[in-house]
Amino acid sequence: MTTLTGEQQVKEGELLTVIFRQGLPGLGSSQKYNLYALEDNPFFYYLESVDEPEMSLVLMDPFSCFTGYSVELTEEDIRELEVSRQEDVLVLTTVTFAGEQNMTTNLAAPIVINVKKKLARQVFIAEKMDSMRTPLNFKKNF
Repeated sequence: MTTLTGEQQVKEGELLTVIFRQGLPGLGSSQKYNLYALEDNPFFYYLESVDEPEMSLVLMDPFSCFTGYSVELTEEDIRELEVSRQEDVLVLTTVTFAGEQNMTTNLAAPIVINVKKKLARQVFIAEKMDSMRTPLNFKKNF
């Protein structure tokens, strides 16, 4: 297993096109996505399907808000993502909006991206399933 603690980032204005070999659960059959870092915001990213632009997600860097958060990759994850160096991996979590000040993030199913190989996968962490809807408190987290 490899434990990730958030060292990689995508720079503002940079576009990274990634392949989800197994697709993304619940988002149709699309495998190719563009990832953008949102301008003037160091926390949030936008993931959009190349083939189906209506399929998109807002993502965030969980390490900047949740001290002690980490992700352990299984051997299968490492093989699928072709990870050879921990510093080539970016970990992001999905964000759900329920009003302007009511957002949650899913710490139990992060999206892991090998930025060097441009491969991505959503991983599921069984022991963190109670963290599927972790509130984002702007006053506390940001």
